[in-house]
Amino acid sequence: MLFRSDANGAFSPETAPKILNELAKLNVHSIEQPIKAGQWEALASLCASTPIPIALDEELIGIREKNNKQKLLKIIQPQYIILKPSLLGGFTAAEEWIAFAESLNIGWWATSALESNVGLNAIAQWTFTKQNTLPQGLGTGLLFANNISSPLTMVGEKLYYDATKKWDKIKGL
Repeated sequence: MLFRSDANGAFSPETAPKILNELAKLNVHSIEQPIKAGQWEALASLCASTPIPIALDEELIGIREKNNKQKLLKIIQPQYIILKPSLLGGFTAAEEWIAFAESLNIGWWATSALESNVGLNAIAQWTFTKQNTLPQGLGTGLLFANNISSPLTMVGEKLYYDATKKWDKIKGL
């Protein structure tokens, strides 16, 4: 089983190394955004010396220009980036991040960002076309009680399309 941790920027640059050393004892695959976004130099230093691979997600949000995407990845050199297409500007923006990351040997995976099942389905299909073998972070649409029912089904840690199930009809359409 793969165990990833998400710090959501909770650690300071000063305390992060000690915390990451402790988490390394737990055989954590990676840690997401250990320090707050916007601290590129501190994050670059942490990525260069971390015992656990670091994945960026909040750091990517709001960066639209191609040259700024490249600059961020070249400066920080994270081990991974996490793509939330709906927060990055869509699939085209996510594809730009992938191209820059892969050119620098930076891994990536996609996650959903509390999309409905309709949005989750789109992200799952797009992710499938990328043929990334890392486990993805999809499944958040299944959290909602007022979501449109869909053929998307979680079995263990995997998201499947169950052809025996149907999409609900949207009322009024």
